[in-house]
Amino acid sequence: MRTIIRLVGLGLILTGLLMGGLRLHQDWQQDHEYGRAQQNLRDQLWQPQVGHQASAPPQGAKRKGPGLREGKALAVLRIPKFGSGYRPVVVEGVSQDALAKGPGHYPGTAMPGEIGNFAVAGHRTGWGQPFNRLDQLKRGDSVTVEWRGRSDTYRITETKKVKPTEVGVVLPVPNRPGVKPDKARITLTTCTDRDPVTRAYRLRLVVWGELRER
Repeated sequence: MRTIIRLVGLGLILTGLLMGGLRLHQDWQQDHEYGRAQQNLRDQLWQPQVGHQASAPPQGAKRKGPGLREGKALAVLRIPKFGSGYRPVVVEGVSQDALAKGPGHYPGTAMPGEIGNFAVAGHRTGWGQPFNRLDQLKRGDSVTVEWRGRSDTYRITETKKVKPTEVGVVLPVPNRPGVKPDKARITLTTCTDRDPVTRAYRLRLVVWGELRER
């Protein structure tokens, strides 16, 4: 019986090590693909007329932004609190494929610096985890978005954890449906508070900011 218990215990240990190794490999692969995608996106931003409808999209493709298809480079996000090396390229769209490349702009929300709400989602773990430190942002911290040759800087006004069903956080005036926006805002969202059993994220972390006067 002792031998059987030892063998079962050894088997569990080996299984745990194998699962851990597979997870590390998966994380490495995701980060590698994310880095390669980010480099391709930076190359896109150097191309002329990025962000403009320079040519017609392929038949059946849906335009999600001002001349951009889902997954295409839109802007560069800078957060001084995260250091000078933090500059992920934001893509158009928030599908799984889009967010695997970088933070994604919610289709239909405002563009950077415009009146309304420029809303962006990003992964907290995996795929480069661009928003893994989002919880460090506090009221008064700055967030800069570089877009079409200009820089728009926002000041953080509030952070909050909400349920995934609370989609009003990305409205033109957050959580106030039907209200006409009177200023330019930014909203950053990511997952938080992972369930220890299911490993699923139970809440969303939301960071709001307002455009600083130019």
